[in-house]
Amino acid sequence: MAVVNAFDAVGSERFLAALTAVPRDIGGPPRLCAACLRVLKVQRVAIAITVDFAETGWEVLCASDPIADRFEALQATAGQGPGFDAAARGEPVNVESLALIHHRWPLLGAAMDPAESGAVYSIPLQAGAARLGVLDLFCDAPGPLDGAQWAAATSVATMVTMILLSDQRAESDRAEMVLGQWWNSAPRTREIHQASGMVAAQLGVPVRDAYARLQGHAFAHGHTLAEVASDVVARRLRLSPDPDGP
Repeated sequence: MAVVNAFDAVGSERFLAALTAVPRDIGGPPRLCAACLRVLKVQRVAIAITVDFAETGWEVLCASDPIADRFEALQATAGQGPGFDAAARGEPVNVESLALIHHRWPLLGAAMDPAESGAVYSIPLQAGAARLGVLDLFCDAPGPLDGAQWAAATSVATMVTMILLSDQRAESDRAEMVLGQWWNSAPRTREIHQASGMVAAQLGVPVRDAYARLQGHAFAHGHTLAEVASDVVARRLRLSPDPDGP
């Protein structure tokens, strides 16, 4: 299926109108997810950003529901998936059937329920050389998005990127400064950073290596990265210097 790259002005205007219409008690990144659901013909949405400056790679800004949230958690745990590829390549990744995930991203597929069905479409959030992350769109039924749906989706991704960059400070390398008012670090995100720092100090390794150890432990034991981080922070779990150990 050819991806439509033309900017859909009507779709972008509808997105801005939807953003205004979202109830005021929904703020920050969840407001963006809510507006996406109002405009696009998908069942769930998630927005994740890449944060190499934090040395732990993948931050979920928002997810519309627990199903989307868990998919993002599994991508973070596996360190691979359509969102990762879209963000790295700077081009959309279409998975018209979740059954394809087991072949294209085996670690992610191994962590998923084999009975899961549907489709996911990952659209990069980028402006010029700046690559922020990805907009993940989920449908309950397998199949492609048509041309009009793709035009709307890519235009919404452009608007989301513009909004996230609206408060950017060129000299900053901290996510909460780059994303301004839209940064909303979730408790689990803070725990992952804290756990990475704790493991780095315990094992005498760089933070990125400590993060990889957390990922490996989570994958090996059938947990999400957030669950393992919570156990480390609560001191219910201490990783050994031996990568093959607990």
